[in-house]
Amino acid sequence: MRFRVLFTFGLTLPLALATASAHAEDPTAASPAPAPAPATDELPPPGARATHIVAGAATTVVSYGLALGASYLFKPEDLNGAKDLRIPIAGPWMALGKTGCPASEPDCSAVTLVIGAALMIFDGVTQAGGLGIIGEGLFLKTSSARPAARKAQSGQTPGRYATEATVRAVPFNFGKDGVGLGVIGTF
Repeated sequence: MRFRVLFTFGLTLPLALATASAHAEDPTAASPAPAPAPATDELPPPGARATHIVAGAATTVVSYGLALGASYLFKPEDLNGAKDLRIPIAGPWMALGKTGCPASEPDCSAVTLVIGAALMIFDGVTQAGGLGIIGEGLFLKTSSARPAARKAQSGQTPGRYATEATVRAVPFNFGKDGVGLGVIGTF
């Protein structure tokens, strides 16, 4: 059991060490401030949508793959919630709820429990974040998706109704003990 924990920790340690440190400029050798960029209302290029979707899918798949590998690396009696890690998105959160000393090692260290819980939280946030990036890519407005602006440039007046689909999340209040989140939009 301890070898497996150290092995898993050893796999993630190079990622933490690969980050670069930040260095501030010397205030006496600072160059003059660059001129501010002109304010424009430009949208990202059309390829940004596909890039977001691919990046979000890759983030989710890699994070889920790491959780799936960890679920097969540990036996269910050695890691509480190991089988829950096989469930995408919700699995790390379900496994987090079962954090505790396993039956095979009742006198486990609190440090290993905290490290395991932190890794489960990181994995759950990363999987959900990847889905968020996919959602951003799906609803991202790009420069080619502006028919109203093209009509205005050609001299035509835009119609009364919106020409682009818009979607936004709104909170709902269901009385004293209930809240929710809804999605509204125009299509």
